[in-house]
Amino acid sequence: MNQELKQETSLDGLSAMLHPENLKQTVAISAPPYLPFPCFPDVIGAVLEYLMPPEWEELNDRGKNYLKWISVKAEAIDTLFPESSESPTRGFELLAINREGNGFAKIIEQSDELKIPSVLLRFSTLIATFLTVRLLLRKMNEDGLPVPSLFFTQNVDADYLNYPRALQNLLQLFPECQQMFHFEVSELLTEDYVTTIRTLAEDLGIRFVLDDTNKMDSRVHQKLLDLADWIKIDFQATASIEARLQEGQGEQILLHLELYAHGAGSPVIVFEGLGDDSQLKTFLQERWRNSETSLYQQSRERLPVPPWDRYFGLIQDYHPEEKGLFTRDYWWTRKRLHEDFQVCNFYYKKTLSWLDRFAFGRIHAGLQRL
Repeated sequence: MNQELKQETSLDGLSAMLHPENLKQTVAISAPPYLPFPCFPDVIGAVLEYLMPPEWEELNDRGKNYLKWISVKAEAIDTLFPESSESPTRGFELLAINREGNGFAKIIEQSDELKIPSVLLRFSTLIATFLTVRLLLRKMNEDGLPVPSLFFTQNVDADYLNYPRALQNLLQLFPECQQMFHFEVSELLTEDYVTTIRTLAEDLGIRFVLDDTNKMDSRVHQKLLDLADWIKIDFQATASIEARLQEGQGEQILLHLELYAHGAGSPVIVFEGLGDDSQLKTFLQERWRNSETSLYQQSRERLPVPPWDRYFGLIQDYHPEEKGLFTRDYWWTRKRLHEDFQVCNFYYKKTLSWLDRFAFGRIHAGLQRL
């Protein structure tokens, strides 16, 4: 009974912490040389402790601190056909990144060095995703912009599927994400997980995208096709199709895609790695006429289009070795301002006159009242 009361109290505290107004006060934006991503160190730690108490308790302090600063980058998913008179952006895939600008492969390597269980890393990324989406929607509302019917996606692998209760509890904390969020079923998942995926879809209303279907086990592919709102073709297959087009195989490509769309029964096919300057993009926009299947593109190098250019910037402007979009630092908070003050305080003590110090002190007093 005491344990149940403690759990309920913990849930009440989390719900209050996750309210958008309170959440805005916890956002931390890293100062240079780190990338200006919004991070949620206090919240991610609290949610992980709530979802998986034993795993969190056993993790060393360095590992905990590392996970608290996980953030996400985005890759826009835009429509190719049919063309839209409004914004072509239909959604975003959200992927893990850290303050140093490292992508998921490097994050896994660093997590292994810190002895961080894989499941905690996956869930910290998913929590960061949901937090980012919640504040993005809140910001759009504050700006008076209508929130479009967006889809957000993120990969789901065995680590999530082995912890269905934790996944269910997390989704209950973010009910809005159940309506607009799609989990991308990894091409690496085996047939053993098909039943679990179908159960999650039925019990929790989770929606799925089949990721990198050209690499997926054919039996898994067939057994999950009826659940898939989208199917995705990976960047290597997209490049291969582009090469075939340059060899003059345009008609064969159209026929192959028509058969693929019919066999998959999916209303959407997403081409990963399809850039704006691609010959294949122009070809598909001009020649694709299957009204039952829409074509989308996803690219790490694509600039955000309005209204998303207000909320996203290019990572490569800060970190040439990494590509994608980051959420702009419009969530500057009291915490960030005081961190900036500490940096400025160090320099002004060394260089400014007593009069300048007096003026700076007045600024500090103003910050304290924020």
